[in-house]
Amino acid sequence: MALAVAFDKQAIRRRFERAAAAYDIFSVVQREMAERLVEQIEREPSSILDLGCGTGYLTALLLERFPQTQIDAVDFAPAMIEQARARVPDANFLTCDIEELELEPASYDLIASNATIQWLTEPERTMAHLVESLSARGELQLATFGPRTFWELDEVLRELGCERGLNLLSAQKWETLLAGAGISRIRAQSCEERFSYPDCAAFLRSVKSSGAGYTPHLLAPGTLAEGMRRYDNMFSNGSGVTVTYEIVTLSGER
Repeated sequence: MALAVAFDKQAIRRRFERAAAAYDIFSVVQREMAERLVEQIEREPSSILDLGCGTGYLTALLLERFPQTQIDAVDFAPAMIEQARARVPDANFLTCDIEELELEPASYDLIASNATIQWLTEPERTMAHLVESLSARGELQLATFGPRTFWELDEVLRELGCERGLNLLSAQKWETLLAGAGISRIRAQSCEERFSYPDCAAFLRSVKSSGAGYTPHLLAPGTLAEGMRRYDNMFSNGSGVTVTYEIVTLSGER
């Protein structure tokens, strides 16, 4: 059975629309992921597809490293595309859900994506379709978040009988999925990074301000307040609270 994830895409798009102006301020982790992704590219491509380009941070890094390369960048939030176009006027931008892209076969030497593929509702089908647009020996470079991301918050929510509703795939599951889509020489890696915030409220504000604060069901105000209190007590590090991100990097070729 094909893997499918239930997301309210319209709600996600609205969140990123609202977050576009402030996204770069709050997306510290995403910027670090983009920088690592660009460093891992093995060959100079003549054409690049940047999936979920957001405000264009990765797009700009790609063009800086490969100034002669044609870059097409896609995002489903028009406000994000507006920010990206201002940042990287020499790239081509398209406002579209990447799961609905119509692509020519073998048209890109590199497909890159940062902090986006966790939002795919049909990852198997979508990746198989995207791989068809890679040239022979075309390269795939992806960075996303693994299931240990925000495990502290998940623990607090479980105690309260709630859940975030965001089931992130492990590096191993992504590796299996990419192999099924026709990718070879796959390298799937995972690492955990811990960040400190003044308190749980500051952590949640930061996530919301980046557009990534997806919850299908709103918590009651009393439940939310109790959850923040528990988080502050359980995960204090002396100067604030600890938040874990699991960063998954994936690469391979057609």
